[in-house]
Amino acid sequence: YVGGGVSLGLGPAAARSDVKNWSSSGQRRRADRFKATGGVIAVAAEPDRLGPVAYWEERRKLAILGRIAGSLGYIGAFGHISVRVPDTDIVLITPGAGVEKSTLRVEQMYVYDINGTKLYHPPDLKAFDPLEYPIHTRIHRDKPEMLCVAHLHARTSTLLGIANQPIVPVINQAFYLHEGVPTSDNPSLVVKDEQAAELSAVLGDKVACQMRGHGSVVVGETPEIGLMNCYSL
Repeated sequence: YVGGGVSLGLGPAAARSDVKNWSSSGQRRRADRFKATGGVIAVAAEPDRLGPVAYWEERRKLAILGRIAGSLGYIGAFGHISVRVPDTDIVLITPGAGVEKSTLRVEQMYVYDINGTKLYHPPDLKAFDPLEYPIHTRIHRDKPEMLCVAHLHARTSTLLGIANQPIVPVINQAFYLHEGVPTSDNPSLVVKDEQAAELSAVLGDKVACQMRGHGSVVVGETPEIGLMNCYSL
């Protein structure tokens, strides 16, 4: 897909070198702290280390994922996707309304922790914050094995939710839906952790759930699996 002409705004070679140098040492230190504490580490807000050069590979994957999902119509000016950085409490989230997701760039990602604290706001980005970030932070907290969370507004699956019709797998790629797709009957925007907790409970141990009259939530163990799950739904 990258070879097909997606521009990710990778920046100059010097910046990429900085990324390699910082991530190879800094992320190792964070991983060591994570293992030492035996749980989720607390990361203080460090703007210089949470900006565009931090967690470059995860940002790059999220930009690609968002561009593909945007190009396929799963998300657009609304909807968002997140990726949790492995072995940390850092969650990268795509922007909210104001950015067409098929044009996402690496440097446009927001940074939150899994408790919902915003750690980094992309400078000069003319867009709204991801209003429903609690969907992501709560599900990442409840399902740490899932590194990718997507809140989609795909029309077909949303229409099935409105019509109260079940989603059943009819193609091989959708085999993971064989246990069913639960539905949340609350169409409201999920802007509070309490609302997100209810949605997370509906999702349970499934990989997708409907939000009737609103959209859907899809999760995956990796960004790549998350994309395939979105595609199948």
